Amino acid sequence: MGMTGGTKSLQYLSSSASLSRYVLKELIETEKLYVEDLRYIVEGYMATMNTKGIPEDMKGKDKIIFGNIHQMFDWHKDYFLGELEKCIAEPERLAQLFIKHERRLHMYVVYCQNKPKSEHIVSEYIETYFEELRQHLGHRLQLNDLLIKPVQRIMKYQLLLKDFLKYYTKAGMDTEELEKAVEVMCFVPKRCNDMMNVGRLQGFEGKITAQGKLLQQDTFTVAEQDSSFLSRAKERRVFLFEQLVIFSEPIDRKKGFSLPGYTFKSSIKVSCLGVEAPVEGEAGRLVLTSRGADGTVVRYVLQAASPEVCRAWVNDVGQILENQRNFLNALQSPIEYQRREGTNKSNSLGRSMRAPLSSASSPLRPHSSASIDRQRLPCLPDWNVLQPGLTECIPPLGYVRPHILYRVHVWIRNPSIKS
Repeated sequence: MGMTGGTKSLQYLSSSASLSRYVLKELIETEKLYVEDLRYIVEGYMATMNTKGIPEDMKGKDKIIFGNIHQMFDWHKDYFLGELEKCIAEPERLAQLFIKHERRLHMYVVYCQNKPKSEHIVSEYIETYFEELRQHLGHRLQLNDLLIKPVQRIMKYQLLLKDFLKYYTKAGMDTEELEKAVEVMCFVPKRCNDMMNVGRLQGFEGKITAQGKLLQQDTFTVAEQDSSFLSRAKERRVFLFEQLVIFSEPIDRKKGFSLPGYTFKSSIKVSCLGVEAPVEGEAGRLVLTSRGADGTVVRYVLQAASPEVCRAWVNDVGQILENQRNFLNALQSPIEYQRREGTNKSNSLGRSMRAPLSSASSPLRPHSSASIDRQRLPCLPDWNVLQPGLTECIPPLGYVRPHILYRVHVWIRNPSIKS
């Protein structure tokens, strides 16, 4: 006799539940292997270097080599592995485990930001000092193979959680929290990748960590126009921070660089940034402008790889310019600004710090600190023309506190008032 539809349905649900448990077991088993890999680094290389000493020309570099890997080892060994193992009996704990520790997982972003510097130092000693250490420790893998493990692991969590979500959904289980966990573990690896790219930027003399969050990074062909002269379009990696736009040149790998790197070429302070309104029929084209203190304007004509990339940039730049407008309003009407800000803060109490989470079935949007619709082109004014009487770049929102603005406003009206 053939199986009834109900029997087939039950078997399907049971099979999906079994597959979700298999993924969970794989997550735990690979976590154990990962902890052992970290142990090889911390209790092998780091411990040996501490007891036996390091070459004279490496002194001061050893901390850069390992970054915060000891902190990661302790957390995974003493806490996270055990929490994962508890999920075998209670699979519903898994999602909350990742959601709860999103801030803790930021240590991977810190590690990845340091990774390019670490790679450079390790490459200088990999065939000499570190090869001797490897043989002394009896390790199969070289140090650089071990140091890449955290980068691989943070990416692996995302893949395993997606598989677990897929089978959990087919098993008819509630997946709302799992969808949130998947989004968290898509966001964290993207931040890691962003910071590794930023870490490979060479020649920038400022403090990169002082430029705020990295909102976007993409490769464009860029032509620079100063006055009437338009330069030849060149490939540029462009980084959009909250406070700065950086244009960099990709380093040719043929010149002996095995990893992607970028050389700083120029930048636009966000306080001097403008964007021209999109031209119909020119999908993927974006024009940024930089206004100098003397009123001169330099145009940067960017051609993106796709209209989607261009839309994402237009939206984020638009959000930045909105902040500029808010700042001007604060200068002109500080009391009204404070009243409005107070209302906004009271309305935002109890909200999550992150934007509403999308469902797992919908595509996850590229990260931006601004919660904006990437599918819709905003109607942007041409912000190349500053407000009358302002001959210098507008300071970005956040540099002056509202109460300072108020004091400045009152002082201008009545200079006899002491600050």
